[in-house]
Amino acid sequence: MARDDFNSDTRTVGLARLANSLEETYGSFINMENTNSKGEARREVLITRCIAAHAVRMYGDELDPGVAAASVCDGSDDGGIDAVYVNPSSKKLILVQSKYIKDGNGSVTIKDFGRFKDACAKVIANDLNSFNDRFLEHKESVTTAITSSSYKCICVFIYSGTQGLSSEVIGEIDFWEKSQNKALLFRDLESRDEYTILFETPNVTDISTSLSNQSTGAIDISNVILESYGEITEPYGAIYGTIAARVIHDWWKKYKYALFEKNIRSVLGDSTSVNAGIMSTIENSPENFWYYNNGITATYEEVDESIANAGASRKIGIFGFKKLNIINGAQTVSSIGAIFDSIPEEKKDKARVMIRFINAKDPVFLGDVTKYNNTQNRVTGRDFTTQRPEQQKIQREINFVGGYTYKLLRQEDSGIAASNVIDIDDSLNALICESKKPQLIATLKSNRGRFFDTTEGNLYEQVFNPRNPPSGISVINAVNLYRVCFDVLKDTITKASNSSEDEYSKIPSLLTHGNYVFISILMGKIQPINTVNGIKTYDKNSVSFDTLELAKSIFEYIQSNYPNSYLARFFQNKEKVEQIITHFSS
Repeated sequence: MARDDFNSDTRTVGLARLANSLEETYGSFINMENTNSKGEARREVLITRCIAAHAVRMYGDELDPGVAAASVCDGSDDGGIDAVYVNPSSKKLILVQSKYIKDGNGSVTIKDFGRFKDACAKVIANDLNSFNDRFLEHKESVTTAITSSSYKCICVFIYSGTQGLSSEVIGEIDFWEKSQNKALLFRDLESRDEYTILFETPNVTDISTSLSNQSTGAIDISNVILESYGEITEPYGAIYGTIAARVIHDWWKKYKYALFEKNIRSVLGDSTSVNAGIMSTIENSPENFWYYNNGITATYEEVDESIANAGASRKIGIFGFKKLNIINGAQTVSSIGAIFDSIPEEKKDKARVMIRFINAKDPVFLGDVTKYNNTQNRVTGRDFTTQRPEQQKIQREINFVGGYTYKLLRQEDSGIAASNVIDIDDSLNALICESKKPQLIATLKSNRGRFFDTTEGNLYEQVFNPRNPPSGISVINAVNLYRVCFDVLKDTITKASNSSEDEYSKIPSLLTHGNYVFISILMGKIQPINTVNGIKTYDKNSVSFDTLELAKSIFEYIQSNYPNSYLARFFQNKEKVEQIITHFSS
């Protein structure tokens, strides 16, 4: 069995929250009339059916949770199929078996696979008599899909386990897929892309990811009209041309930030001079936008080219792109989206944008394309850190826990963050202060950019060890505590500033320059008021000691031992930081 990569505490919390999220999304639509279960047993049946409905959304291109829930046919007489769905638009037949593993400790067994593949084989053979009435409500559309050569049949065994499939199960699935497709098409197929029958096994990570993204499918865009287009075939496929700003605006309205999943900068917001310049050009000189703007770079995995492109002329081309992602030009797209509705109608069709689409199905090439297309507009080492596996693991775990979001990208709303939103800077501050390591705290004060100058070895890996990165829950708890301590620090500065006593006059300066040291000391003294599923809650009002007196004691210690010290430099010295933390943390 493949190993479980999740921290055990994270897994427990995440599964509970995941079940709640599934119930919130599908629960009110699920038909429970054919079950007599009560209490927790009834809820487990409900969650099992919610998982089946979610599989339909993931693979059937169905956005409506009510429609997905209506496809569920789970019951004691279901014949091995928990949901059936036909999408005539995307030409897909979806057959689902769902397995709710409450503690997450499990996977798909050989027995599980055998029962489900036998049921799928019956459907593929159009032998539908052994299925229940709920399944047979879809009989006509299922028969249409089975007898049509244009449909794909996707058999989905979805399970809420964190463990991967055993090599034995993987081998059986591979053999069954090949056998079914050979029998159906009368020939061996070299590529799985050619298969008409597919067997998919999404686990709890896939479920969680699709829920946290609030989307259950990659972005596929059809009927993209390019003017003056061209194509490159080697060493990687690419298509380039000019596109109307109106089309870009439509993409933004429909997909928003989902367009930029791989963009390491994302949208820095209209507060930057770059975005202001883009919007000014669209508004005042739309006919010159093509000349002034750097354009947009997008990646895709598959392309459909219209038969209308077959002629010699390259004046107009029509394309469809699957799994499209904008990796450079996010500011251009968001600026068009922000300003386009407000400009006069007669100006809208004058704005054109240079765009190129690169085939980046190869994940290594995709990473390189993303990285090297983002070396402008103040992309920093911190931005490139978002591509690190340990950061993405933290993000997966925090998203899996639920209730919190770990933002890897710098975005336009990077001002005041919600209490449940955590970014890399939050985690860096919190983990360093929690560690009480003098060198890290001193460097955080003197030059935090050094943590991102290089992510290989040295400072960065002392905080985010790639071999054993902090768990999602440990990051959440550290950040929650750090934020409460930061609030306490601000309150202490306010008290000192409002005091008429001269002995407190230097405290605001002390806490401004020694903020990380003071917070580090506080983090060792403040205890949680509550712990639920591993997540700790802190309250600044529960602090039982006088923080103003603590700050005063620190200042007096510095004055006594380092009477000629300069506070602005004092807290950048690791030896002095170590002395303060050691003395006041006991």
